Amino acid sequence: MSDSSARLLPVYVPYLLQSMAQAISWQFVTYFVKHDLGVESFLLLTVVWAVPALVTTVAVNVWGAVSDRIGRKKPFMLVGFIGYASTFLLYSQVTDAVQYLVVACFGALMGSASVPVGQAYVTTGTEKRGERLGYLLVVQSAGWSVGALSSGVLYDVVGMRVLYVVAASLAIVATVSCGLFVMDMRIHVTSTEERVRFSVVMRRPGMARLTLAASLSAIGNNAIACMLMIMVVDELGGTEGMVGLANALATLLAVVFTGFVGKLTDRKGPVKVLVIAYSSYVCFATAFALATDPWVVTALYALPIYPLASTAAFAYAARVSKESERSTSMGLVNGAQNAGAALGPIIGGLSAEFVFLRVQPISWLNMLFNLLALLFALSLLRVWAGLHAQDRATDTHSVRSPIEKVSGLVEGNVSSVDEHTDGL
Repeated sequence: MSDSSARLLPVYVPYLLQSMAQAISWQFVTYFVKHDLGVESFLLLTVVWAVPALVTTVAVNVWGAVSDRIGRKKPFMLVGFIGYASTFLLYSQVTDAVQYLVVACFGALMGSASVPVGQAYVTTGTEKRGERLGYLLVVQSAGWSVGALSSGVLYDVVGMRVLYVVAASLAIVATVSCGLFVMDMRIHVTSTEERVRFSVVMRRPGMARLTLAASLSAIGNNAIACMLMIMVVDELGGTEGMVGLANALATLLAVVFTGFVGKLTDRKGPVKVLVIAYSSYVCFATAFALATDPWVVTALYALPIYPLASTAAFAYAARVSKESERSTSMGLVNGAQNAGAALGPIIGGLSAEFVFLRVQPISWLNMLFNLLALLFALSLLRVWAGLHAQDRATDTHSVRSPIEKVSGLVEGNVSSVDEHTDGL
C-alpha cells in the first residue's frame, strides 16, 4: 500500500468493521426468514430480499446527490453506520416476516448513506482511482471474510439472533471509529456547478451502458445468491458452515487479488477488466447450474470474480465524472447494482416457485443476464479507446485534466476544488 493510501486508513477501518457486520447478516437472510420466522414460499422469501434492495437503489442516488450538493462526506458515513447498527439490533428482536421487512427497509434507507460517499472519498484527488477502489474493496472483503466464516461456524452454536447483536456491536464500533478519526472532506463547487444532476452524469461517455451492464449482472447474480443457503443445505445436502466457508473464501481471495486488480484496472483500463469479469460470470453460472456436490458449489462460489466487476465499474464511473459529481456517479453505479439486487431475487423467486420448483436451475438465468452484461461491456471498448486517446493528447500538451485539479483532500479538510470545464 502506498503512502497516500496508507493515509486513508482511518476511512478503511470503519468500512472493514461495517463489512464484517453486514456479512454476518447478509448470507442468512432468506434462511433465517424461512426457518426462524416460518416463511415457506420462495416468492415471499425473495420479496424480503428484494424490497430493501429496491429502497437502496433509490436511497444511494439521493444520498450521493445530497453529498455532492453540500460538499461533505463524513456526515453521510456516520448516518450509514448508525443505520446499520440500529438495523442489526432490531433484527435480533423481530418475530415475523413483516417486522423483518420493515426493519430491513429502514436499514436500507439509512445504511445506504455510507456507500457512495466512501467510494467518492477515496477516489477524490488522485489519478490512481482503480488502486484506491481496490484497497477499499480489499478491506471490505477482509471484513466479509471474517464475518462470513465466523457466522457460518457459529450459527448452529449461538443462533442468528445473537449473531445480529454481534453485528450491531461491530457497526457501533465502526461509527465511533469514523466519528473520532476520519477527517471530513469539504468540496466547494463553483457557482456554475451548484446543482449536480443525475441526467448530466448519465450523459458522460458510456455511463448509461455501464450502469445497464452492472444492473444486468446484478440481476443474474442475485437471482441465485439470495437463496444460496437454501440451495446448498436443503437441495444439495450441505451445511450452513459450507455457505459461510464459500463466502469467506470468496472474500479472502478478494483480499489477496483486489490490490492487484486495482492496479491492473489503472494500467489496462476498466473496460477490459469488465469484459473479463462478465465472461467469468458466464462460465461460473454454467458450472453452478451443473454442479451436484455441495463442495463443488462451495468452491465455485469462492471464485473472486466480484472484485474484478466492482473495481472496474466504479473506476470507470470515477474516470468519466468530475470531483463535484463523484458521489453522484458512485451512487448511480451502486443504484444500478441494487436495482439488480432487487429485481434478481423476484425473477429468481418466481422461477423457483412456478417454473423450476427448485433453486439451482436459476443459475441458467444468471448465465443469460451476465451474457447480456458482457455484450454491453464489449460495446464500451470503443468509448474507452476515445477517452484514452483524449488522455494522451492532454498529456502531450502537459495539461492536467480539470477533473483532477484538487489538492490536499486526503491529508485534511479541503477548502476548495477548482473545476473550470464541463468534464469529459
